Amino acid sequence: MHEQPMSQRDGTEKNFVFIVAGLFALLLGVVVWLNYSTPPTESQQKKIETQRATVLPQLKKLRPFALFDQQGKPFDNQSLLGQWTFLSFGYTHCPDICPTTMALLTNMKQRLQSVETALPYKIAFVSVDPERDTQQRLAEYVSYFDPSFIGVTGSDDELKRLTQPLGILFAKVETEKSAMGYVMDHSASIILVDPQGRYHALFSPPHDAAIMTEDFIAITENY
Repeated sequence: MHEQPMSQRDGTEKNFVFIVAGLFALLLGVVVWLNYSTPPTESQQKKIETQRATVLPQLKKLRPFALFDQQGKPFDNQSLLGQWTFLSFGYTHCPDICPTTMALLTNMKQRLQSVETALPYKIAFVSVDPERDTQQRLAEYVSYFDPSFIGVTGSDDELKRLTQPLGILFAKVETEKSAMGYVMDHSASIILVDPQGRYHALFSPPHDAAIMTEDFIAITENY
């Protein structure tokens, strides 16, 4: 077998090393370019320090739903765009949790009015008792706490289209002890939807107006 001269073998080996090094540098450059030029995905959200709120690591738009407000106007996914939206769930005949939560949201709004950096937001009370909570009833209820609050309800099917993906549960419970004939068991969590209509954060009970205010500011400042 004819053996290559030493100088020729050295040159071949050097060329091979240069080729490998070049390919490695090219690959490294592609990786760096992807890391710095590609915007973060929704699952790569910056971790936000909050006291009570749980910010979702992966943001997803809400499932399509169609409800109506206390004026009979549609309240759907389009209604969530362009501002932050707090969604509170309950019913107007609720004896304790709902009025307490509504009073807390009123307090939070008063606190936010003194903060210039707070982005536009609205507060919606979603009734899970459409059988009794008519438009008039909802209008009277939410306006008692604040005229700007929105009262929302709809059919059971449409309510579930909104609530189930959010982890909000509700159920009708017949009871002889209630003069109303039944009560509604429901989750007491407050959902925060961002201006893109995505489920952004969860406020679990027990709620505190001052802490919710600070957490909301922290979330909006890092949006």
